[in-house]
Amino acid sequence: MNDPFRIDAQDAEFVARVPSEDWPAVFAFRDRATFPNCVGLYAEFMVPYFSYNFVLNKVVGELWRFLMLVFALHLYDTRDPDDPHSGLTIGNFQKLCARQGIASNGRALAYLHIMQMGGYLTRSRSPVHGRIVHYAPTPAFIATVEGWNDGVFQLIDAVVPEDRMMPRRADYPDLGKEMRRRSAERLLGGWDPVAPFPEMELFSSSDGGWMVLSFMVAETLKHGFGQPVAIDLEGLSKQAGVSRSHLRRVLESAYKAGLLEAPPRNGANLMPSATLVRAFLAWLASYLGSYRLRTLEALAAWRPEGAPTV
Repeated sequence: MNDPFRIDAQDAEFVARVPSEDWPAVFAFRDRATFPNCVGLYAEFMVPYFSYNFVLNKVVGELWRFLMLVFALHLYDTRDPDDPHSGLTIGNFQKLCARQGIASNGRALAYLHIMQMGGYLTRSRSPVHGRIVHYAPTPAFIATVEGWNDGVFQLIDAVVPEDRMMPRRADYPDLGKEMRRRSAERLLGGWDPVAPFPEMELFSSSDGGWMVLSFMVAETLKHGFGQPVAIDLEGLSKQAGVSRSHLRRVLESAYKAGLLEAPPRNGANLMPSATLVRAFLAWLASYLGSYRLRTLEALAAWRPEGAPTV
C-alpha cells in the first residue's frame, strides 16, 4: 500500500477498546507479508455462504448468522445424553443468543425454523420428556460446515503456510470440530470479535453490506490505498437478495459517516477511509488469528504416536 497509510496506526486504540491476551498474536498475524493474500481470498470464499439466502437474510444479519451457527452446533455437540434438557433445543438456543446479544427470542426461533425448512436441521421429541424437542444437523449441514472449516484452514495456510492446517486436517478429521468447539467456548467466555471495530457496524448490520465491505477492502489492497476502486454492485445485490439501490444507499451512508473519502458513484469511485481499512484488516486478523490459535491448541492436545506437533 502507498504512503502515508500505516496499517498499525490505530493498534493502541483497538487494544484499548477490548483488552485481550490475543492482541500480540493478532497483530503478528496481520503484519506478515503474506497477510494481504488472504483478504481477497476471504471475500471470494464467503460469497457462497452469503448468497441466495433470501429468507435468512431478512431474519439474521450477515455477520451474526455465523455466530448463531457456531452456537447451534456447540449446543448440539455438548448435549449430555443423560440430561434431556441439554443440547440444541429452542429454549437453550434462545437463552444463549439472548445472553450473547445476537438475536431476540423471535429471531432465534425463526433461525431454527428456516434452517429446518432448508434441510439443515432435523427435529425430534425427547423419548423421556415428550415436550422437549431436540434439533440435530443434517448431513447436508455438516457438509456445509466442513467446507467452511476447510476454507478457514486454507486462509490460515495462505498467511502462515508452515502451520500446514490442511495437511494436518487430513490426519485429524475432527480438527474442524475442535476448532469450532474451542472458539465457541471462548465466545461464551466473553470474547466479542466485532466489538473493537465499530467502524464496520454500518456494513455488518446492512443486508449485503458485509460483502460490499470485504470486496471494497480487497480491491483497495490490490490497487493501493488512496486509489478509487470499483466493485460489482449488481452481482452482489443478486447474491444478497437485495436491490442495487439498497447497496448504493449503504455506500452513500458510509460516505456521510466519514467511512468513505469520496462520494461513491454506484459501485465505483470507492475510497474507504484509512480507519475503515485498518479496522477491517485488524478484524480479519483477529477472526482468522483466533481460529488459528484455537486450532493450534487442539493440535497441541492431540499427540498420538507419530502425530505432528505444533
